[in-house]
Amino acid sequence: MRKSASQSRLTDFRIAFAAACVMATLAFAGPAFAATKNKPAPAAAPAASEAQSQPMAALTPTTTLERIKGAGKIVLGYRPDAAPMSYRDASGQPAGYSVALCNKVADALKRDLSLSSAAVEWVAVGANFADLEQHRVDLVCAGDEVTLANRAKASFSIPIFPGGVSALVRADAAEPLQRALEERRPAYRPLWRGTPPPTLEHRTYAALVGSTTIDELKSRIAGMRLTANVEPVDNYDAGVAAVVKGRTDVLFGDRAQLLQAVQRSAQAKDLRVLSRRYTFAALALGLARNDDEFRLAVDRALTNVYGNPQFGELYAATFGPADPDTIAFVRSVAVPK
Repeated sequence: MRKSASQSRLTDFRIAFAAACVMATLAFAGPAFAATKNKPAPAAAPAASEAQSQPMAALTPTTTLERIKGAGKIVLGYRPDAAPMSYRDASGQPAGYSVALCNKVADALKRDLSLSSAAVEWVAVGANFADLEQHRVDLVCAGDEVTLANRAKASFSIPIFPGGVSALVRADAAEPLQRALEERRPAYRPLWRGTPPPTLEHRTYAALVGSTTIDELKSRIAGMRLTANVEPVDNYDAGVAAVVKGRTDVLFGDRAQLLQAVQRSAQAKDLRVLSRRYTFAALALGLARNDDEFRLAVDRALTNVYGNPQFGELYAATFGPADPDTIAFVRSVAVPK
């Protein structure tokens, strides 16, 4: 059946109208679609673990004082075999001069931080400073020597002891010998240059076997062209016994070790550790590097201990009464308020 001309024109109109509507729709939707397409997608919400880690990182203690406050305890390191500064006593407890000082420091920290109930925990540490670097301990109470090599690994408090090599003699040793060893010059008299004091001749000197002290002693005797014997001893108690019995005139060794060996001896009153130090070593407490606030707190505590009359008793418990040189040293290292 053939369509009339009017029907054909109506059909063409409808098709054209529909096409125009589609085009208009696309023209309207195009800008919106383009805007939607170009709009950046919303940022994804952070993962739960990431969101939780951010506030935790902000709360992580970064200094020793913050760790002490957060843990509610002070962790002190000691060396079980570093007597007389630090050692494990017969009951298995830490003991020694450095340990006694650190107990005083801990008391001061608890008071200054308002942590009266804080526990003090002692941990045995090795010869290096790894426990400090890894924050397993807050303070190393062993009396380490302050050297550039050690300062590359740890920081240190003000000195706690003037160490070095000293000499032990009988208290009744000849005055000229004691004077020569102390380098207190007698009244002037002619002496050929390079001639050693006669009183140092024909003596027996001792030091620990295998130590750097005995090697240096032999070298000095050879350099001074002395006629003298050098006797190695196995330990400080054996050396003290040799001096007491007159088999040895002088025992050279670590000053702290000599002082405590005299304290252990039943003949302590018959012995004397000379005030002279042939070498000098400042001993101190070890703490983490780059922690000025904690170092200040430790130094403040030590300064207060040094200024307390009871410090003399604390020192004497390990080394006997302090000599004038030691008293002057302690006064010189204390930090003025």
